[in-house]
Amino acid sequence: MAEKGQAPVKPIMTEAGITAKTGKGWDYWFKALDRAGAAKLDHKGITAILNRKMKVGPWWGQMIAVSYERARGIRSANQKCDGEFSVSVSRVMDAGLSKLFAAATADHAKWFPRGTFVQSSLTRDKYWRGAWKKAGRLEINFYAKGAGKAQIVVQSNKLSGTDAVEAERAAWKKALDKLQKSLVP
Repeated sequence: MAEKGQAPVKPIMTEAGITAKTGKGWDYWFKALDRAGAAKLDHKGITAILNRKMKVGPWWGQMIAVSYERARGIRSANQKCDGEFSVSVSRVMDAGLSKLFAAATADHAKWFPRGTFVQSSLTRDKYWRGAWKKAGRLEINFYAKGAGKAQIVVQSNKLSGTDAVEAERAAWKKALDKLQKSLVP
């Protein structure tokens, strides 16, 4: 359930975009789901209606269900269907994949925001995961992006709500700025 006092969130895709992809606009989808009693269902129930009765397919079913849940105040932005909140921040940097991975993992205290990180798993040049702060989880993924460039994606999970999402987003943007500066010779 969305946090109390949260305003409904706009759909994930524009009206023109959803109409071009499904042949119907948001007004149609939201009214059809209202008629089907979707406001009283969980996420799986809503996607089941979209897939079985409305035949939109699994990908579009997810897109429409999440937008419906947000529009009806059932789910907030950055909230997963289990009620937990998460946020991710990414950056493409001027460094090869191995160089970025090494810089990020060698001494994370130099660039991480404040908080305790306890590593649980690491695969070289791919990902780095662990416990973050009190009850959170952190996933850091790395991707090659062509000649001399790589992307880092930091996802902070198990956040307490929208305020925590925005605080984490701001902290990780600053942290990635620090990491990027450390890569400059």
